[in-house]
Formats: sequence, structure tokens, C-alpha cells
Amino acid sequence: MRGWHLIPIGLVVLLLIALPVAALTETGVEEDVKTTLGIDIDHCEPPADLASPWDEEPALSAKRDEPRVAVIGGDAYLVGGTLEVVHSPGERLLLTPSDQLTRFDPRTGSYTELAPLPEALNHMGVVAYRGDVYALGGYGERVDAHTGKRFFRYDPATNRWTRLPDLPEPRAAMAAGVIGHELIVAGGARDRIPLATTYAYDFESGSWSRLPDMGSRREHVGHAVLDGRLYVLGGRAPESLAVDTAERYDPARRRWEALPRMPVPVGGVAAVAARGGVVAVGGGDDGRGTVSGAVQEFDPASDEWSLLSGLRIARHGHGVAFLGDRIWVFGGSDCAYYHGTDSVESLRLGAADGA
Repeated sequence: MRGWHLIPIGLVVLLLIALPVAALTETGVEEDVKTTLGIDIDHCEPPADLASPWDEEPALSAKRDEPRVAVIGGDAYLVGGTLEVVHSPGERLLLTPSDQLTRFDPRTGSYTELAPLPEALNHMGVVAYRGDVYALGGYGERVDAHTGKRFFRYDPATNRWTRLPDLPEPRAAMAAGVIGHELIVAGGARDRIPLATTYAYDFESGSWSRLPDMGSRREHVGHAVLDGRLYVLGGRAPESLAVDTAERYDPARRRWEALPRMPVPVGGVAAVAARGGVVAVGGGDDGRGTVSGAVQEFDPASDEWSLLSGLRIARHGHGVAFLGDRIWVFGGSDCAYYHGTDSVESLRLGAADGA
């Protein structure tokens, strides 16, 4: 009998699985198999697009995935996020959430740490209203349990947080935007279940009300407010971790409107209103192990999408802001699944991008 016949069949099967798996990007099932086989799951070397016109900016003080951003007085306020993912026996994963509140001054490129969140959170909804920062919902250490519904306000004048009435139902990774004197919250997820439900918080009465549901259940969406309407772009849905669905909510008509599909399907995308349009930045597809550097602009006047210059470093789960004449991108993950980065970059919207 030849020697190889003595090798246990199970080991042969493991070896046959290990060879192709070793070349895959880290996604959920693939990561579990790699862990079982003892393959390094932390190896990730994303390339930079050196031809990209996006400028490298002062880095964050630490790697930070899933931060959320609000803009007040020309400064960006970065709220919460994920600092690392810990793989624990008996658990799918454990997040290390951040309670950081950081103010970024684009004029000086400096960061200032402010009063921390009342609790460490990630995947929140964050908006600005009349000079204050509002943060709500989100995850703590788990994405599959204990989704949050708490609602907080930060006052820059006093550097203090206060608590407001909770969300009607827990959610994370949702769309959030202010229209008039209302905060509109749409979609997102409760634990891992995508939602379509939509609510409004009236800043004047301090109460929540139910609005019409979105046309589809989505989370990890991009979102922005433009001309009194809330745009909800891409995201993760029950059928895919990267969809090209685009909708907007018109509060004057109390209805959702379907928009032309995005050129590049993405989940974990961020969006911002700029120069009369809505710009969706980055994203990816964890199911396929891909991250996108695509920058997609929707023009409501023509009802069409176009592609702008791609990111220098592709990423998903990042924060985004429009400050001055530039789009700014903060942190996120530059590989599929989780690989936090401290990278910050910006793009001036000029002639090169069709302005």
C-alpha cells in the first residue's frame, strides 16, 4: 500500500478546501473555514489608486470603522464607530464599540476630542439640527442581539450629552436626515434583520410618529437630504449584501419614490448632498468579498446617475461630509468584512468631475 493511502480522508478533504479558501477575501463563511484551518484571517493589503485625484488628508488618531458624521459651522463631528472586532469562542464576533466624539476642522486639519457618548456605540444614526448633534440607535458589542433605540443630543456650547425619547423600535445602520423640524429615520436593521419601517421625530413637540414604509427592506444604506427629500441609496437587503436600489421620501406628499438604479450595487455605502446632487461614496459586497472605490452622483434635474473620480483607497463603513467645496471621507474598512483604517481623504468638486 502506498504511503498516501495512510492519510486520513478527513485531512485530504481539509487540504482540498484550504487551497482555494486561502485565496479568498475574508467574508462570513469563508472566515469561519479559515479559522478552523488555522489560516491567517487578518491578512489584508488593499492597494491604493495612485492615479486618483482624491487627496490624502491628516489621519484619524486610531483606526475607526463605522463612524458617523454631522456637520456644524463648517466642522465635522465624528461620532462613535467600531475600534476592532474580536473573535470569541462560542460567538460569531464581538465588536469593540467607540464612545468617541471628535471634531474635525478642515481649515487646519486638526482633530479635537470632546465629551464622549453616554455609551459606546457603532452603526448609529447621526444628524445635526440647529447647532446640536443628535445620535440614535446603533449596535454595542453585538450585531445579532441588543440593537439600541436610545436617542441622545450633544450641545457643543456646554460639551454635554442629554437623553431624549427613545426610538419607537431598535435599529442600526439606518438612514437618518433632518427635513424642516423633523428627524426622519428609515430602514436599517434590528439585530441582523433588515427593516423598511420609517419614523419621524418632531423636534418641537418631542414626539415620534410613524411614516409610510420604504419600498424595500434595507440596511447599511447611504443617505442624504436634498431639497427637502430624504434619499436612501444602496445597502444590504435580504436578497443581497449589495443592492442598486435608490429611493427618496417626500414628506410633502408622504410617499416614497423609486429612483433609477445605481450604476454600482453597494452595501456599507455613505452619501452626501453636494452641488445640487447626491453623491454616494464607496461601499462593497461582503458576500463577494469586494470593496468599491466608486463615487456615484445622482442628478435630480436629469434623473440620471454618473460616475465621478474613484477613491484613492476603496472602503465601506466610512463617514462622509461635504465641507466647503470638498467631499471628505473618514475611516471605514478598506477590506471586505472588517479591517478598520485611520485613512482620511478628500476631493474638491471641480472641473475634473464635471462641475
